[in-house]
Amino acid sequence: MKPMTKKSSLAAIRRQLDEEGFCVISDVLSAEELDSARRALDRAAAEDDAAGVALRYGPNGSNQRLWALLNRGDEFVRLATHPLALALVRSGLGDDIQLSNLSANITGPGGDREIGRLHTDQGFLPEPWPYQLATNVAYFLDDFTDENGATLVVPGSHKLLVTPDNALAPSAPVRLTGTAGSVAVWDGRLHHATGLNRTADKRRRGVFATYILPFLRTQENWCRSLDPRLLDKHPELAALTGFEEWQTLGGVNGPKLSGLNF
Repeated sequence: MKPMTKKSSLAAIRRQLDEEGFCVISDVLSAEELDSARRALDRAAAEDDAAGVALRYGPNGSNQRLWALLNRGDEFVRLATHPLALALVRSGLGDDIQLSNLSANITGPGGDREIGRLHTDQGFLPEPWPYQLATNVAYFLDDFTDENGATLVVPGSHKLLVTPDNALAPSAPVRLTGTAGSVAVWDGRLHHATGLNRTADKRRRGVFATYILPFLRTQENWCRSLDPRLLDKHPELAALTGFEEWQTLGGVNGPKLSGLNF
């Protein structure tokens, strides 16, 4: 499989996404962006631990999830609105998209219980799925390797149009490996799973942005959870988080469009 970089053409990346259901693009984040995102995520994780609200799972709480990251720092807003990520998402879903969620997964050593079960990102919809309705973008804040739990994927499974049975992933599927600062993109129908971290002392940190078509309900209810001050500071978030009307959906006291006849 031909490696992709941020200098690869959008058309080439799109072809691989269509054929395989996933693509890894190297060197998307600069050293400064990578350092900023790492520090922001470590800060948010430490805050959750200190407050006693950290969402941990696996043996000895070795894995940690963080949700609704838009509220946790401008660093995460920049990831959610990254120009290359949005261009790749729109190449498959069209111009109008919404951010379903922005979360992080910190995979620690020894987290091997109930990890690695195959799922999809549009499994909440009835089958079959005639077309793609969701796209996931993963930012690698550490090297993603075979040993530290790189995401497992089943190539071409987006064409099966069904959700997997939640079974453990095959012993040797493809792993989304790459250096820190890379980005992985995959079709919402692709069968994938968290990998097992088999290292002795290495964490694998990733930030995951899921985008959907705007007529679907977002995973995170941004209209309730988003800090409203962010809409003034980052007006581009309004449409991405469902605060703007879209084709008569999401209106307040009726749609803004006039001349509707019923």
